[in-house]
Amino acid sequence: MKPGSYSWRAKPTWLAWSGGKDSAWALRVLRENPAWDVRGLICLVNERNGRVILHGVQHTLLERQAEAVGLPIRWIPLNWSSTTAERNEALARGFGELRAEGAECVAFGDILSVRRRDRRLLVTRGTELETVFPLWGRNTQEHSAELLESGVSAWICSVDTGFLSPDRVGLRFDADFIARLPPDVDSCGANDEYHTFVEWAPGWDRRVPVEPTRTIEVYDFGFAELEPAPQRRVGAVAAANRIDPFRHFARLDRVRRHVDGHLADDLDGEIVARVAAMSPSGFSRFFREHVGTTFRAWLTSHRIKHACRMLRENNIAVTRISEAVGFGSERSFRRAFHARMDCSPSEYRRRSFEEAAESEVPTS
Repeated sequence: MKPGSYSWRAKPTWLAWSGGKDSAWALRVLRENPAWDVRGLICLVNERNGRVILHGVQHTLLERQAEAVGLPIRWIPLNWSSTTAERNEALARGFGELRAEGAECVAFGDILSVRRRDRRLLVTRGTELETVFPLWGRNTQEHSAELLESGVSAWICSVDTGFLSPDRVGLRFDADFIARLPPDVDSCGANDEYHTFVEWAPGWDRRVPVEPTRTIEVYDFGFAELEPAPQRRVGAVAAANRIDPFRHFARLDRVRRHVDGHLADDLDGEIVARVAAMSPSGFSRFFREHVGTTFRAWLTSHRIKHACRMLRENNIAVTRISEAVGFGSERSFRRAFHARMDCSPSEYRRRSFEEAAESEVPTS
């Protein structure tokens, strides 16, 4: 090695994975830090039924999550009725196998539970693995807000009935769920008050859609039975897994509803940024990141979409339609319409009427 040079490499790391929001966010944090090379996920499951410990989710759903994040997943089977010492031994064996295969670190998504952190450290002590807690010490209220702001989509899959009623399982993890939590329950469920299953988080290649079908109560826990969401026809499967940002993000939903109610008004970036409760620059970045285009370009297309509906459904003059959907002049409306529909508004209306008439002609 030349004088003054040095070698550096990311540490091979495995992440303890439960399928929940904090696991998903820990993965995001680790991947953003070049010090860690996340090689795979490791999960604790009940050896009798293959369900995730404490979450009760089928392991097949976690396999789909692993595919969505592009990582292998490894299982550590545990006997639910085993003693704490026996569980720790099983965990130590599983982590030890990872170490023998080249892993240097194991990461956990714990935030504030000292009891759980100490248990992790005890289990990994004899494995020579470095133990990492990428979310440790976060303010859980701010953490929850950050998750929701980013668009994390998750369901409540289990609750400790000593803290929450079983009827809370099967609900969406959203601002309303957090606002309705009792004062003694952490907003993130950081003390195991509740657990979640994530359908999508930033950085995932695809969505893992599920739906709750029933509630199960076992001992002091309530579980939601989660099943894969019904598949649509083959040609629509990919579309079904895409996220409609205007339905998924509350800020964008408010913006679209405001736009629909004020379509004829002058809707500049500052106005809609206030509706979204963001700065204009912040809203511009947020909109482009999640919608895939600028607000101005989307607004023009949205106005053309409404104009098409009006052209199909009635015989209002083109001038009045251009005013109703917010164009400053008929000329600018016609130019924008032709650019997107490859025909004039009048031609679009004529074609629509002809197609409607043909569809009404009875066949012999």
